[in-house]
Amino acid sequence: MMKMKLVVLSPRLRPGAFLVPSSSLVLMLLLSLLMDSSIAGADADGAVFQSESCSDSEALVFYRIKLETNWSKKLFPKHYPEFRPPPQWSITYGQSHNNSFHLFRLKDYASPAVQAFAESAHARTMQEELARQNAIIYDEFHLAKIPKGSGSTQGTFFVDGRHHKVSFITKIIPSPDWFVGLDSYNLCSDGQWIDDITVDLHPIDAGTSNGLTFTSPKWPTNPPSVIEKITARYPNHFASSFFYPEIKHLPVIAKVTFTKLNAYHGTNNVQKKMKKLKNKQRKRLLKKLALFNRKQENETIKQINDCEVSKWSEWSACSQSCGLGKRTRTRVVVKHSRDQGQDCPRLMETQWCGSARECTDGDSYFRW
Repeated sequence: MMKMKLVVLSPRLRPGAFLVPSSSLVLMLLLSLLMDSSIAGADADGAVFQSESCSDSEALVFYRIKLETNWSKKLFPKHYPEFRPPPQWSITYGQSHNNSFHLFRLKDYASPAVQAFAESAHARTMQEELARQNAIIYDEFHLAKIPKGSGSTQGTFFVDGRHHKVSFITKIIPSPDWFVGLDSYNLCSDGQWIDDITVDLHPIDAGTSNGLTFTSPKWPTNPPSVIEKITARYPNHFASSFFYPEIKHLPVIAKVTFTKLNAYHGTNNVQKKMKKLKNKQRKRLLKKLALFNRKQENETIKQINDCEVSKWSEWSACSQSCGLGKRTRTRVVVKHSRDQGQDCPRLMETQWCGSARECTDGDSYFRW
């Protein structure tokens, strides 16, 4: 423990007087003790130890995430979608991870996984991508959809000392490719696990689909743009659903709260069990993906072995020039099927036909 030598100068005392410590002296003594204890601590035997940072901790920490949305006609009246579909929010897809992972970054291009989710709220591409990053992703969570513009949803997830960042994404429905979310939010701040914190969220444009309004038809941005935060003045176009030039900042459309529920320390093997469980889940998902890919390959092989036929010929002339007749068209086999390929379809079609253009006055075919 660090030792300090404190020299105090005091005026000469009169005989019979006694010394009372001044408040400034007491304060100095307390500060010296605090400075000393902030550098190191001591156990019951007096051994010195350093305080442990959460980034170096072996603890497993359990967090709750709560997403609250506030998309209302009162706050966002412009182009507010009344129906087909009404305002709502997709599932929330998120993960805890280490420093090397980024779900998305402003001023950078969206990954195919983020593009698919931002445009259609499809998480399959993202699941496939993350399932292969076992060392980077620690835990995953999915929050239920919010069926209205204003509402809430919540879930839980784990972090540890090597995976103390969290990212998530939620699509705004309807919209071309707009979402809210966080990328790499650090739950280990100043060496300590955050107990409770709320973060305001703002709409973000993925830059992959054109459209300025909530219900704009979707067509791809070519070439793609970078991911941008949507503000009251961006996109700078009067037709934009979030364009409110009379205000400086948009109202908060959503917020997320992280709350630490518990921290597991010691050698109770919780962390190993948690990691083992996540490995099993990822292996299960990878197995499903492998089965799906195999099925797709089999379908492709079957298609390759299918019978192939030419295009239909032109229709033949009608068999009757006066009255009801028939006409036909045909096609031929280009490649016969093999193995488990699909059999050849029919090679001839027949259709009824008829005409009265060449009928004479004596013909009574069409007389009733």
